[in-house]
Amino acid sequence: MPNVRRSRKAARHPAALLLSAVAAVLLVAACGSSGSSGSSGSASGGSKLSAADKTGLAKAQADLAKAETRPTQITNTVKITKPIPKGKTVDFITCGATPECTQEGQLVEQADNLLGWKTVVLNNDGSTQQWKANFNQVVRTKPAAVLFTGIPVAVYQSDAAAMKKNGTFVSVCCVTDAAGPTTGIGYSIDDPAQVGPVGGAQAAFVAADSKDTADSLIVSLPALPILDNGVTDYKAAMASYCPSCKVSDLGIALSNIATAPATTVAYVRSHPNIKYVVAATDGLTVGLPAALKAAGLSDVKVVGQGATPTNLQYMHSGDQAADVAFPYYEVMWAMVNAAAEHEAGVPVTPSVAPPLWVLTPSNAPSTSKPFPIVPGYQAQFKALWGLS
Repeated sequence: MPNVRRSRKAARHPAALLLSAVAAVLLVAACGSSGSSGSSGSASGGSKLSAADKTGLAKAQADLAKAETRPTQITNTVKITKPIPKGKTVDFITCGATPECTQEGQLVEQADNLLGWKTVVLNNDGSTQQWKANFNQVVRTKPAAVLFTGIPVAVYQSDAAAMKKNGTFVSVCCVTDAAGPTTGIGYSIDDPAQVGPVGGAQAAFVAADSKDTADSLIVSLPALPILDNGVTDYKAAMASYCPSCKVSDLGIALSNIATAPATTVAYVRSHPNIKYVVAATDGLTVGLPAALKAAGLSDVKVVGQGATPTNLQYMHSGDQAADVAFPYYEVMWAMVNAAAEHEAGVPVTPSVAPPLWVLTPSNAPSTSKPFPIVPGYQAQFKALWGLS
């Protein structure tokens, strides 16, 4: 579920997300209503930076340089020391009918194939009713594991006990529910604590790119709590990187996501000091560059989260300044890795934040398909699984 998770994860679900992005829950984006609120901050810095701004700017530049460098290592590091049994069946419940949701099942299947496992992808339209039907099927067929992104525990709470009795391991991404016996979740990645740093990476870009002289607006979807962590972290990071910069926030309801560009433009026009629009998930950026240009706001830059093919195109055409990629491959394979640990009878390693990569026009991939953040991810996971 990219865009909401992380975005990415979603989403960075991604929700990512999916996080991110990701991606996932956001793609339920055909419902909500909009609203906005201001956040703390004073007027932007001007030509002479304060001592605090100078210190913050130097840190932002250093942090951004690190985040723009493509990661070379997955964050899963624990080898599975016992044989992983073959012939297992894994169910994957999609977060909806969108390409971002359905592609996640394909990535899970790629990992399962290496382990000699069968993948059953349970499709749906992203509604609670169809999600429930999917979980009912999981209870009936008793797979070794069920994987999904962005679906809250409240949806399947009535099936949790039966899944546990059946020995079905639950591995998830991009939810606010914690792993543990209360929720029945055995493994969770791109959780609220891991999503937050995405907002910090966006802040590093805004501070460094503006040289601590611009106010910004962060736009989010309050209906998706997983995104709140990224918003909070963005504000906190901007307060550190640029104490004199002002940060405002704007909430868009899911039902109004189609009109998010117009709502965002109206807000920016009434706040002319805003020179950066930062999206908590890239579902809010589709159509935004064109809307800004049409309103004569060509000096306002867009920073996204989830990096859909549309956003990659925006960056390469000069219509978007930056984005944070959602680690589709790394997250989906980490979920399979947890199921493999469980089936091998070794302790399931708690998740750590997946790799983070800030994209700009100079380093963004040119592709219309999901891409791994870590080019050598497959070989690294195979090494953890004892596969050549």
